[in-house]
Amino acid sequence: MEENIQSIKFEHRAEQSTMALFLRWLVVDSTLHVVKTWLFFLKFGMAVFSVPLSLRTFWYPWRRTMMGIPKGFDPKVLFESLFGNIMSRAIGMILRTFFIALGVIFDAFIFFFGLAALVLWVAAPFLSLYMIWAGAKIYLLGHV
Repeated sequence: MEENIQSIKFEHRAEQSTMALFLRWLVVDSTLHVVKTWLFFLKFGMAVFSVPLSLRTFWYPWRRTMMGIPKGFDPKVLFESLFGNIMSRAIGMILRTFFIALGVIFDAFIFFFGLAALVLWVAAPFLSLYMIWAGAKIYLLGHV
């Protein structure tokens, strides 16, 4: 059964010309692969730097470290607890801001690098044809 499926696929491909298959690969398949790879790296950057998680937990204390509220009324212990909890949240905000900024900078770099790679990938066949034409012109005419 599996051989029949493969032979049907092969026969279907055999009906198309090699040039048509190449152009389909060049224009559609490979460009789609470049775009998927680009999007993968953008998602990878967000996951590595935990940007969505850091945005959701931006106001949470660092490492969920909280000092308990004292049962009795002791201003010194109450102040220590309040100050410790505020400092824990401040440290968490500072570190999360740092990692969010790193993630955004990394993704901006990947975005522009990926855009340049995509433009070069699409332009490469045309640049190749132009270079062949320019080389033939130089070779045949003997000057620029």
